Parts: sequence; structure tokens; C-alpha cells
Amino acid sequence: MSLVAIVNPTSGRGHAAGLWKGVRPHLKGDVETVQTEGPGHATELAAQAIKKGAATIVAVGGDGTINEVVNGFFENDRLISQNTTLGIFSHGTGSDLQRFLQAPKDGAAAAVLLQTGKPRLIDLLKVRYTNFQGRWASRYSINITSFGMGGTVASRVHRSSKIFGGKVSFMLATLRAALTFGGSSVTLCLDQSRTMPVEVINVAIGNGRYHGGGMLACPRAVIDDGFFDVTVIQFMRLPELVRNLTLLYNGEIYSHPKVRFFRAKWLQADSKETTLLEIDGEPLGRLPVEISIVPQAIRVLA
Repeated sequence: MSLVAIVNPTSGRGHAAGLWKGVRPHLKGDVETVQTEGPGHATELAAQAIKKGAATIVAVGGDGTINEVVNGFFENDRLISQNTTLGIFSHGTGSDLQRFLQAPKDGAAAAVLLQTGKPRLIDLLKVRYTNFQGRWASRYSINITSFGMGGTVASRVHRSSKIFGGKVSFMLATLRAALTFGGSSVTLCLDQSRTMPVEVINVAIGNGRYHGGGMLACPRAVIDDGFFDVTVIQFMRLPELVRNLTLLYNGEIYSHPKVRFFRAKWLQADSKETTLLEIDGEPLGRLPVEISIVPQAIRVLA
């Protein structure tokens, strides 16, 4: 088995699956396409394919599908195979990792990359968080994990119809959340040395740069440098937040006096109030959370 495509038939309101049909004729050799049937299924399918000897696993869907496939590469915190490579054909609500890696959306170009591209080793985030049942859970993150208003926004978008597309869906959810979000009192600890209490709107921990359908939350992040970037947006009232919303899209977020930037390898965060968390765009739980960098963790065609 050379290449296995794991397709989420609901990603992009079915758009991803339709576009993959245009990629398939350009691929040579042994290719298998399988479809997910619900949350978590992409992780199971990826693990099964790797154990059967797949050389390339292609995640066809949005950022959540990619995240599930990435987690299928590991068993007991170890790669199932050192020789399997991740491919990305992303057409989802956000497609933020595709935007950062500049992975092709054109079918023919995607096929060329999948069959002749040179793999690169990239980092991952290991996220240990509190799930909605109040128990510790663990998951790898390939792009951005955030908490505060980001967790609330992800939850809103997840429940919405996404009829207006990714960017507009996330922007509308952000503005709606800002109307009632009163900030979160969070205690951050970085690299087991710097501890700071801070009143935040959002904290983004970036292996990648984009989230929320194109927001440049971590504009300086490098996906293979052995560090993650931390963007702390301190509390702002709604008028100030709306006035500065463009800074989230133009890469100038660190020019605002209420935004702080750090680079670290380990982070711990806690709050006395319920502070929601999202991992690669998926609303999965809340604080407390512990995040560590896993350098050169996975091979990716990009």
C-alpha cells in the first residue's frame, strides 16, 4: 500500500471530497481512498494504514481532519513508523495549516507534490489538557492551540452552519463572543521558570502561524525550529478590540501595547474560572493545560 487518502466527506460542506476526486486521476501506483464516519475515525484509519505499510497518508479535509490524522501516526507517544509521511489536501472551514505551508489546492499540483515532493521534518505540540468531563486528556497539535476567547469562538463555529465560508464564519463568531466575553484570569508558567498572572482575551500557542480562518495569531512562528511561539492578548473592552481587529490579519499584532510575545518549549496554564481551549480549531476542553514542544516529530510533504 503506497498512498492512503483519508477523506472527511463533511469538510468544507463536502467540497474537499469532491476536489479529491479531481486529484485521484493524476496519481500513479497503489492508491486507496477511505472516508471517515465520525469524530476520531480519521485517527483510527491513519493508524491502521500505517500498520499495514502505507508510505504516505493524505489528510483530505480541514484542520480538524489533519489533526486527527496526525494523532494516528502515534501509539503510546511513539511513531508507529519512521518511514510514513503526511500529505495535506486541505479544504475545510479554516484551512489554516494549508495557508501556512502553502500546500497546493489545485488537483494536478497537489498530485505532483504528493508523489515527487521531498518530505521535511516538522515539530508538533504535545497538549495535555482537561476535557469536558473534567479528566486529563492528551493530544498532538500540528498548528495552533489557544485558550480564552479562541476556545469560545471555536465552539461557536463548530456548531454553526459555516454557510458564509471559513473567514467570515470565524470573524462573526469572534465578534459575537466579544459581546459577552469578560476576559479570563490566567496564570501562565513558561519553561518552568517564568510565572505570570494575566487577565487575557486569548492566548495562542503556535507551531504554525494562522488560526481562525486566516488570523495571524503567531506571525513569527517557525514550524521546525524546536520552539513554539506564545501570543498573549491582554483584556480589551469591545470597542478597543473591534478597532484593532485588523491587526489579527495583517501580521502586526505585536505592535499593540496589550499584546505580549514569548518563545518557549514548555507552557502550563491554569485558571480559577472555566476557560475554554481549542486544538487546531477543534473545541476539545478547558484549562488547566500543559504544552510541550516535540521537535522534528513527523515527516510532512510541504
